[in-house]
Amino acid sequence: EEDMDPNDFYRALGVPPPKPQAVWVVYEYAGLNTVASFASTPPEKRRRQQPPKKNFFGQLIEPPPLPSYSERANYIVKGVMKGALEALATVHDAGIVHRSIGRSSLVMTSPTQDKREASSVYSTRVSGLRMKLTDFGFSDLLEDSTDDEEFVLRARAFGLSFKKGDTSLAATNFAMSEDLHALGFVFLGLLLVSLAELPNAETPMPATDEDTIQKLLSEIFAQDFQAFREYVEAEDVWNNLVKLLDEKDGAGWTVLEALYTAREKSAENKNSLNIVSARSLLSNPFFKD
Repeated sequence: EEDMDPNDFYRALGVPPPKPQAVWVVYEYAGLNTVASFASTPPEKRRRQQPPKKNFFGQLIEPPPLPSYSERANYIVKGVMKGALEALATVHDAGIVHRSIGRSSLVMTSPTQDKREASSVYSTRVSGLRMKLTDFGFSDLLEDSTDDEEFVLRARAFGLSFKKGDTSLAATNFAMSEDLHALGFVFLGLLLVSLAELPNAETPMPATDEDTIQKLLSEIFAQDFQAFREYVEAEDVWNNLVKLLDEKDGAGWTVLEALYTAREKSAENKNSLNIVSARSLLSNPFFKD
């Protein structure tokens, strides 16, 4: 009704109306397929899990073979990873920090009507993929980062001392570095699962959950990516992945290490423009043809 109080709508839902100057994020329906679901199972197992089909005579048909490794690797690197970095760069450029990036907060969608197309195990067309960053429930303005006491405590663990309301360059850089660090975990899990080469669907996979990756890099290898590379190289299922990351003078490892150690670099270069950012990483040769 024309004379209806707009706040009556929120009262009917049992929720308070939005606060003045609240940040709104509005986007089209992109489907429900995320990096978490895409990288939950190695490609060969996903291929075997395809719904069975029968031919004209009622006989079961073998699922089509996977696309070539190079096609799938190109899709992961220049489609999924580059698209995710572009999404985060856009958010940071707008003065917003996400603060809860995980595999489930990166949606893989398609510009076509079938939003599931982009997350198919057979998808290799980068132009048919759109990466969207979601789950902004814990997000905030970069300039308000130090209003969060937990953020101030986390920064202190890296030798940074901020007071509430501090809007210094160091505080902004550290807030962005936390997003980059989280995205590094997403990329590691994505690569280790979606580019694992299993000889058959029954071949066991090494653990690739975030807790395992965190323990490997932080406790066992103490952030030594050369040692971590040797660990990955020792597993036959990752032979092609190591070769991919080694290309262009190890450009792939450079990206992963830059993301994982972004917080440390931010603390080392506080109040400096010489920092790692999502926008700067997009120029890495790893993402170039």
